[in-house]
Amino acid sequence: MTLRGKIRSVGLSDVGRVREHNEDTIGVDADIGLLVLADGMGGYNAGEVASGLAVKTIMSLVKEAVVRQTATANDFGSGLSRASIVLRDAIVRANKIIYQLTTR
Repeated sequence: MTLRGKIRSVGLSDVGRVREHNEDTIGVDADIGLLVLADGMGGYNAGEVASGLAVKTIMSLVKEAVVRQTATANDFGSGLSRASIVLRDAIVRANKIIYQLTTR
């Protein structure tokens, strides 16, 4: 099932008044209805790298999960939808990757 043409999205981010460049990253996959925004944590080293990596990781993991399995089923143990679990796990994984890169 595709959601293309059923969801409209517009992404807009602003550098603000303090920073010289924008470190936010936006990712959209209209086919699966996935929109991801990562704030670049202005003031930290390579905030744009972290936000880009977060969006790339989450988008990739969620897309892979959609291809591999049905995201419509519920997990009987937690009561969460499979889609919620996939998204949660992708966010946790992206956080771990970024943390590992910053603590080297």
